[in-house]
Amino acid sequence: MKIAIVGAAYTGMAAARHLRKLGHTVSVTTTRPERAAELESMADRVIVMKGSDAARMRELIAGADVVILSMAGGLGVKDGKPYMDPVAYRDSYVGTAEGLSAALDAAPDLKQIIFCSSLNAYGDAHGVSPVTEATPPNAASPAAQVFVETEQKLSALEGGGRRVCNFRTGTIYGPGREHRNELKHIAGKQIPFDGASDAMLIHRDDVVRAIVFAIEKGLSGLYNLFNDIADNKQQFFARVCEREGLEPVTWLGVVKGPRQVSNGKIKSEGFSFADPLGEREGDDLLS
Repeated sequence: MKIAIVGAAYTGMAAARHLRKLGHTVSVTTTRPERAAELESMADRVIVMKGSDAARMRELIAGADVVILSMAGGLGVKDGKPYMDPVAYRDSYVGTAEGLSAALDAAPDLKQIIFCSSLNAYGDAHGVSPVTEATPPNAASPAAQVFVETEQKLSALEGGGRRVCNFRTGTIYGPGREHRNELKHIAGKQIPFDGASDAMLIHRDDVVRAIVFAIEKGLSGLYNLFNDIADNKQQFFARVCEREGLEPVTWLGVVKGPRQVSNGKIKSEGFSFADPLGEREGDDLLS
């Protein structure tokens, strides 16, 4: 197959490497010219572009069978410090969906679009439990609402033999993003998030495996994608802090999160997690 990946950062780069190893022809994008040489070693073609650039998008997806959207954008630098630029963030996601929509004439045989969205789309899920894919989203911030809007724009592209699969992923960990490394930034601090909400984590390579699964099974629709950790955030990360000798996190619960979120739909399709309990964060699960 010819597969185009928009966004070859942490997850997208692993997906490109794995899909090419499986024998597919893979094109990837980056917004940073200095990354092109690195990506050329794991993809058949690298295009420096923004997803909202419809002309470059047309070039990227020409003849493609599958398009994977794994964007991660919106970070800028101000006074020497990184910050989230809301305009750039929205353009990275909604702009990419719009760019893809405008370029679809270049890919008349496109069979599938797969988007790595976020469980943040649920917000507090209106306080209902359990939370399934049928639960209406309730994004708690403009950044989270961006995921909802992107999903909607992409879902509208389904039809005529073209499927759209939206994965609402949990927080992604893996090699280089082990639990201890992520916790170092917040250990001993008060943070506004809800420690009583579900942990909702997933290994980077389980995201890649789910993408491959979606292609093989021809999935369409919305799927929650996170592993089987039963603990809430406070319980899970307290154990990590204790293990690593880090100060515990104080969860203020100002920003409420969902409880009893279900990952049953993707498992009912036959998918199983290589790291169901978050115990292999440093391992390459694709080798």
